[in-house]
Amino acid sequence: MNWVRDFTLNEGPNPPLRNVEDAPREMRQELIDLIFGLGEQNPQAVTERHLHRVIGQSLGIGVAGEPYGGFRYAAGRDIAGVNWSRVYDLVSRLWPEFNGVGLALHYREGVNRILAAHGCAWDLSDQGRLQRVLPAPAQALVEAALAELACPAAAPALQLFNLARDAYDDRPRRDRDACANIFDAMESVAKIKYQRPNDTFGQVKNYIETNNLLRPEIILMLTGLNQLRNGNFGHGMTVQFGLNPGETDFVYLSCISVILLCTRTP
Repeated sequence: MNWVRDFTLNEGPNPPLRNVEDAPREMRQELIDLIFGLGEQNPQAVTERHLHRVIGQSLGIGVAGEPYGGFRYAAGRDIAGVNWSRVYDLVSRLWPEFNGVGLALHYREGVNRILAAHGCAWDLSDQGRLQRVLPAPAQALVEAALAELACPAAAPALQLFNLARDAYDDRPRRDRDACANIFDAMESVAKIKYQRPNDTFGQVKNYIETNNLLRPEIILMLTGLNQLRNGNFGHGMTVQFGLNPGETDFVYLSCISVILLCTRTP
């Protein structure tokens, strides 16, 4: 897939900021080139006619059997006229088409090169899921926490973690839901770790502090997280959510760090 954005892939000293919540006109046409390029190179696996039909119907557009100008042109016209979020729906919809014929790796690599070039806020995962781009160390935290929660005892925490991740990756991002669910996932893990099933997170934190189970500096951070939750996104609260995007990132990643702290501390 090296032919996609090959020359400009490493252009300039810094990559573009990955915060664009849109589907620019040029990006849409590059995606069509990728999609049909894969079809042209693998005509026995996936045909242009089939791709055109899937694209049109998944976007809610009637498709002609023999469209004027050919399948590529018709698909490019169709994708140009839809709301930006529907473009990302299409990216996900085409994943099983390419995955089923052994082209998932090429499709994902090409999509992610195009999304990165336009500074889009999402990447396509190796499971065909669009996920919000995080800096590499932060993404490593997310993946490590998922691995730690992949056991039956942590199933409730994993469910809450996935709800938080879905809210964080959503278009637009649902900051309050992301904060509330990732905090609840952290609370669930802490209750399991310290065998306090009926406690709140604040009570677990007090238990840790009373028994000197973690450093005082870490206790202060746990206290701060609990205060953020109590004042901004606790269950049943009617107060308007007021954390800015950077503060939401802080809560999200801090709670994930605490999950790892709990699962990895003897």
